[in-house]
Amino acid sequence: MFDDNRIVNAFDKMKAQIAQRIENGLTTEAKVKDAHKALDMDLEEYISLQEVKSLAVAMELLTVDEGQSIYATLEGGVERFNRQPVHIKSVINSMHAQLLTWKRAGCPKIKRKRPA
Repeated sequence: MFDDNRIVNAFDKMKAQIAQRIENGLTTEAKVKDAHKALDMDLEEYISLQEVKSLAVAMELLTVDEGQSIYATLEGGVERFNRQPVHIKSVINSMHAQLLTWKRAGCPKIKRKRPA
C-alpha cells in the first residue's frame, strides 16, 4: 500500500541522504541538529499546511494515503511536529512550499500517473 506513497518514499530517501552526507563528511551531526531547529514550524505555518494538504487531497494532487502520511506527522500539534526527526521535517517543509506555490497558481488540476 505505501509503495506508491510519495511522502513515505521521500521520508526514506531523505533519511538515507542525510546519513550518507554525514558519512561522506559533507555535513556534521551538529549541522543536522541546527537544521532540525531551523525547520521548526509555528502555528500559522501548521494551519497553512493542514489547509493546503487537505486541498491537495481533495483536488487529487495527493492521494488519500499521502494526505494521511502528512497528517500523521502533524497529529498532536505544532510541538509534536517540531520534535519529528529532521528528515521528516525537511520533507514536510519542502512539500508545504511546493503546495503553496501550487495554490498561488490557482490550484491547477494536475494529472497524476497512477501506478499500473
